[in-house]
Amino acid sequence: MVIRRQHFAGRNDKGLTMKEMLHKAWLFGAGVFDFTKDKVEALVQEMVRRGEITQQESTEAVKQLLAKAQEAQQAMVAKVKEVTKNAIDEIKVAKASELEALEARVAALEEALKKSVRGR
Repeated sequence: MVIRRQHFAGRNDKGLTMKEMLHKAWLFGAGVFDFTKDKVEALVQEMVRRGEITQQESTEAVKQLLAKAQEAQQAMVAKVKEVTKNAIDEIKVAKASELEALEARVAALEEALKKSVRGR
């Protein structure tokens, strides 16, 4: 198996390495996941205090912000999975199923060789 490290270690069009991109994605994801209901409610109450929305609108605003946060979380998880899969595909890391198939083939070849040697 040949690992082409130059692609993994190389920089993308924004000048970031794959490691830096994954780290930034993780930090963003952590920030999105930290967007708790308490923080949303505090933000909305601050908007009410400043007169940006009414108290009656605040309940719906909390629901909408939490829904947006959940959408952002799901989008980030999907993006991290995609970037990770692409990075693994790019550096040509063998999958567990591929290794298991190779192990089975080697075991079959070893068994065939043993039978061949015994038959002589």
